Amino acid sequence: MKCDHKDCGNIEKVWLPYTIRDIPVVLKSHPYCIHCGMVKNIGSDRAVGVGYFINALSQMEKQLKLPGSSIRMRLVAKELENIEDFEDNYSMSKYAQEKTFIKIIKKYYNIPERIIQQYL
Repeated sequence: MKCDHKDCGNIEKVWLPYTIRDIPVVLKSHPYCIHCGMVKNIGSDRAVGVGYFINALSQMEKQLKLPGSSIRMRLVAKELENIEDFEDNYSMSKYAQEKTFIKIIKKYYNIPERIIQQYL
């Protein structure tokens, strides 16, 4: 169930590691949602919409000329849409989205990870 996140305010923040691409760097105060308790991603690595990844997949298919790609593209799109918090700025970073996207692409296509990353 999606939450309409509401920040806890400046006084009640929690101190957690500030991570850059899954590497903890320093401790920073993070706001959290008073409804669901989800800690907000405060980094510059913000989550993007599903459309960003569908466009990347479309470019990949055009340039690599992959056969039967329209069916697989639809399966990838459906799988991305079914991930509940995929576009949630609170719980997801772009790096986490990219890892999830690469895992899904590798499930349907026989493409090396480094090639997929070139389109992101």
